[in-house]
Amino acid sequence: MAKTHGLTVIGTAGSDDGERLVLDNGADHVFNHRQHDYVDQIKSVTGGRGVDVIVEMLTNVNLVNDLDLLAQNGRLVVVGCRGSIEFNPRAVMAKETSIIGVALFAATEAEWNEMGSAVEAGITSGWVQPVVDKEYPLEDLSKAHVDIIESSGAKGNLVLKID
Repeated sequence: MAKTHGLTVIGTAGSDDGERLVLDNGADHVFNHRQHDYVDQIKSVTGGRGVDVIVEMLTNVNLVNDLDLLAQNGRLVVVGCRGSIEFNPRAVMAKETSIIGVALFAATEAEWNEMGSAVEAGITSGWVQPVVDKEYPLEDLSKAHVDIIESSGAKGNLVLKID
């Protein structure tokens, strides 16, 4: 979506396969977040400026690094978190950044319709290309849950099939 608006996209992954997946889906740059210097590598590719927007899937692990990576007036969009975290609010204040939480369960019907239309338009025009890693029948719901929790890294979506 960002690429269709002319933005530079930087992604992270935790494996070679994940890095390929990120690049295959249009990122301009990808870095391995398991490497100790990935934050410095990202800062380097931005000329030391930092990034304007971070969409964070695992905030309880990455928040401190995210705040370090944000540019002045940057935005951190929290879409996933698996626990609590303690951090120094001065990291937000110093760069006048914003932390925005997104919870789709709070969306109105109109918002769901708007999102659905945008995704459908993206699929039709080719800039949304969902990647499916595994499909599970409904009776394997517990296995799908275990696979998500015990996963060492995402390789696409896990789809629950309801026949």
